[in-house]
Amino acid sequence: MGARILVIEDEVAINDVICLSLVAAGHEVDSFLDGEKAGKALKKRHDYGCAVVDVMLPGKDGFALLPELVSYGIPVIFLTARGELPDKIRGLTGGAEDYMVKPFEMVELLVRINKVLERHSPSEAVVTIGDVIVDPAEYSNASEPPFYSLRATSDFNTLEPPQTQDIVMEP
Repeated sequence: MGARILVIEDEVAINDVICLSLVAAGHEVDSFLDGEKAGKALKKRHDYGCAVVDVMLPGKDGFALLPELVSYGIPVIFLTARGELPDKIRGLTGGAEDYMVKPFEMVELLVRINKVLERHSPSEAVVTIGDVIVDPAEYSNASEPPFYSLRATSDFNTLEPPQTQDIVMEP
């Protein structure tokens, strides 16, 4: 199954077609027609991979919802008829990942959602630099800041960065 997506769009037909398309693409969807109700629901559930949000909503507009969504770590794509440059700047500088203006192409929205999900999903890639391998699966959370265990491919078994000193790399 794909990610859980939050859709907050007050136009029923648009909301329905977005939800149907997301479900067809393998995602789970929660949708709201009202910004106020969406805001209340966020307090109970906020495990969304992405939110598609209209700006002009009854109850609470998308710009007012943005700080709350961002505080829960939910990436936001605004989908709105408000296409003026100041609105775009307000949304993007306020924390939105993307801003699309209606009318829109569904395929483009799906591609943008997938790109946001890719950027925000944890990477499990192993990185090799010379003889050193950085493996996220070997991650050890030793309070603050997070420290990584490093494996070496040759003479070393484990390299651990000092936990009591800051490492400063100079150019």
